[in-house]
Amino acid sequence: MEAWDIVVLGDGPAALTAAAEAAKGGANVLMMSSTGLGDGGNVAMNGISCHIQEESNRGHREDTIRAGNFLSDQDIAAQYTTDALRAVDLLERRGVNFRRDAKGIVKGHSGAGHSKPRLCNAGDATIRECQQVLEEQCMKHGVTRRGDQVPLKLVHTNYSINGITTLDMINGRVLTVQCKALIIADGGFEGAFTTGSTSLGMDMAYRAGAPLRNMEFVAHAPLGVVGTNMVIPQSILSDGATLHTPSGTAIDITASTMTSEICSKMNEAGMTVLDARELGENSGWWTMTFDQIKQRLGVDMHRQTIEVAPRPNHTLGGLSTDENGRVVLQSWARWFTGVYAAGDACSSGLHGANVLAGNRLLEAICTGESAGLHASEWIKKRKFTGASTLEDSLHIAEAELSMLGAESEGPVQRLKPVVQRLCEILTSIQTPAVEATDLATAAESLNQLSIRGEQLHCDETSLVANQNLLETLRAQAAIRLGLASVRSSELRTESRGLHQRSDYPEEDSEQLHHNLVYNDGSTGTLALRKGPSGNWILNPASAV
Repeated sequence: MEAWDIVVLGDGPAALTAAAEAAKGGANVLMMSSTGLGDGGNVAMNGISCHIQEESNRGHREDTIRAGNFLSDQDIAAQYTTDALRAVDLLERRGVNFRRDAKGIVKGHSGAGHSKPRLCNAGDATIRECQQVLEEQCMKHGVTRRGDQVPLKLVHTNYSINGITTLDMINGRVLTVQCKALIIADGGFEGAFTTGSTSLGMDMAYRAGAPLRNMEFVAHAPLGVVGTNMVIPQSILSDGATLHTPSGTAIDITASTMTSEICSKMNEAGMTVLDARELGENSGWWTMTFDQIKQRLGVDMHRQTIEVAPRPNHTLGGLSTDENGRVVLQSWARWFTGVYAAGDACSSGLHGANVLAGNRLLEAICTGESAGLHASEWIKKRKFTGASTLEDSLHIAEAELSMLGAESEGPVQRLKPVVQRLCEILTSIQTPAVEATDLATAAESLNQLSIRGEQLHCDETSLVANQNLLETLRAQAAIRLGLASVRSSELRTESRGLHQRSDYPEEDSEQLHHNLVYNDGSTGTLALRKGPSGNWILNPASAV
């Protein structure tokens, strides 16, 4: 049995930041990713928001709270928008080649929902450059990183972490890893709407008893390339790209229009095309995107338009965390001892009911840093626990995996039809507005699908590089998280931000709180947090 001070799940900006900060604080850190190393996802796609050209963070902070329809935790919004300037400075000094103005200063661009230019990016190289500099920080501080490590179970005693059971798909064996703290930062569940892939870490904690918060809020990216899994960064709109109907009629938006409003107008217009032919000198920042489009579709974006459509891209809900990244249970005063979450895997309180462009990467870096710093200090007084419990968990996991490929009663359940059905159910409730009967039907369908999901047949029996098994585990997790999203939507009987109900079209001031859902079927609420001084920065009374 291996023993590490801190285990970090994931390999994107939040996980890399958390691991580097924890290691810098003296902890012995192991990073584990269920995919190959280097896959940072699309968190950094649109860059990071920062008050780079303003005297203070006040405008950014208030834009964040208003965009979130007053469902943000205002102390978190204040803290993270304050930290944005330092985050951009560190990324720049470590090597991210942000776009600059004529004076050589990092340039802020217009972004969705921002009242002033705050979006800092490196064009379509933002993901690659952020991933590279954050990986370098992990190497610098001695973090051990392993790919193809699948988390199976969070082992705990009375909500106090003992460690995790994992599947090593390189060597084909089940392992138990004892740890003092666990940081879950392997992403959200947006893949459930398209590919059936989702965060295994979030699901693992959910099955262990941790609640999921505000799962009803799902953000869409407007520039999904039709016929592919590609998404063009929305920040291209601030460089002069425009949206039109096929007849040439322009869709009335600007680069600062809220993303949800852009998606709504695209849906109303029907088929929509992106015109990036007039970017001028800015086109050099989008060379990689243009090359990929031409290679895959044969479309030269320098000369032609391309069809785009909104698609789910960012789930705002996740494990409920406090200002230190700790996963909380029924109230702010009680936490799942030793368990932290960061990035898309958590609901930090920054976004509320909607998200500003660039705040996704800001949240990933700030929550990763908070979790890593707190965990590295907290584990200094913590001892390893639960060795016998971990051994029992290992034997159970080995027994379950030994049944791979075994015949079962009834028809064989294959992965692809189950994933397709999952996507159909979740897509059916991503309409402009839903009602109670829609949600009840979706919940019933997902409950039935979960039975099929547990009966999925795995053709491969080897544990080495068993992609069929990995996708089966992801699909099962996606069904559970999708059902959690539907249940959370049923709880919010109002329309707020990204959550719109046709049977409850108005906002309700009595529902200015966070919704919690548990795997055992129970639900709860969590109070909003005020500003750092104990008073509201912006009074939620002005929201209604």
